[in-house]
Amino acid sequence: KQLYQRRVRGHNANQIVSTTAVRQQGGSLEIRQEARKLRNNTDSVTNWGQHDNTTRLLDRMQDVIAWKDKLEQTIADTDEEIAQLTNHKERCETALENMNTPFEVAHDNLATRSIRVAIDLVDDEVNQELNKEVEVIDGIKEKLKQKVNEAFQQLCALQDAYNAMCDDLADKMHCLDVDQQCHGLTNQSANIGFQKNATRIAEGTVLPDAWDSHSNYNTQRALNEIRASTSLRETINNMIEQTANDLEAQRLRTEYAFRKRIHEVQMSKDELEWQIRNTKRETDVLMEDIRGLKQAISDKNKPLEVAETRAENRTYRPRVELCRDAPHDGLISERNELQNTVRNLVDQHNVAEDALEQLKKTQNRLDEDWRIKENSLELDERCMTKRQKLLLVSHKV
Repeated sequence: KQLYQRRVRGHNANQIVSTTAVRQQGGSLEIRQEARKLRNNTDSVTNWGQHDNTTRLLDRMQDVIAWKDKLEQTIADTDEEIAQLTNHKERCETALENMNTPFEVAHDNLATRSIRVAIDLVDDEVNQELNKEVEVIDGIKEKLKQKVNEAFQQLCALQDAYNAMCDDLADKMHCLDVDQQCHGLTNQSANIGFQKNATRIAEGTVLPDAWDSHSNYNTQRALNEIRASTSLRETINNMIEQTANDLEAQRLRTEYAFRKRIHEVQMSKDELEWQIRNTKRETDVLMEDIRGLKQAISDKNKPLEVAETRAENRTYRPRVELCRDAPHDGLISERNELQNTVRNLVDQHNVAEDALEQLKKTQNRLDEDWRIKENSLELDERCMTKRQKLLLVSHKV
């Protein structure tokens, strides 16, 4: 019985061990299956997570590349616009420098004409046109200076936009290099390892909308400055053309006034020369007549002396012979006639002398007027010669 009981207990113990073993084996199988399932699931999640982030990195790189391309194109456009606006600014500066010659010529003409004398020193049409020319040149210079300043300010704005995009592009290139390196990392890469606090949010981190807005602001700012610069270049082109036309039109008006004035002065000078010749000829004839009158007066002295001598001698006739006979009356008449003749000749001589004096004064006035006209003509012709320099200056640059 004891043996039987031992056997029963041994059988029960074996049964318990067997049952426990079977239960434990089933539990182990379940654990193994769960472990395999978990391993497969985690492997799948890990692989897909890595794949998704690799894809996200690639998408992000495409976004960065798209902005990089747009920035590079906008930078190239901005650089081209800077070059063109710089060229227009230099054209404006050249046009401004070219104003020096017309300005100097106009002032030189005014200074030259200021030394005209007497009646010719007047504010005539030529002077008025020269003053207008100075006003036109001053106005052009102010406009050109203003456009040079505007071009300078616009170039500064373009350069600021250019620099901002270059900085943005450099950041994009650096970002692209980092993401390309990250995209290329695999489980087999040699340069991977655990990092301390790798998932921290770094200082200065921005949201995608802010990132996109930053580059959009930089490019839009540059495009706006390019449009403003293009408009300014067109304005500069039109202004240079218009100011050149205005200056040329004023030059033609001024030179027309010069030619008209020179013609008028030349005609006056020719008229004076004709009057001078006539006055000189008349003076010579009158002087010859005065010499004739003097000779005539002189020629009357002897006959008068003869008549008076005869009359004087006959006063010495004796007694009754001293009578008023025909010779006596004839001598008195002859003497009176000669005296009247001499007085008439003297009076005529005096009138001729007065006329000669007036002719000489007229001659002097004519000579003085001729010298004034000659001086004015020489000054205006000197001005026209000086103005030939204007033809050598190109205002349409």
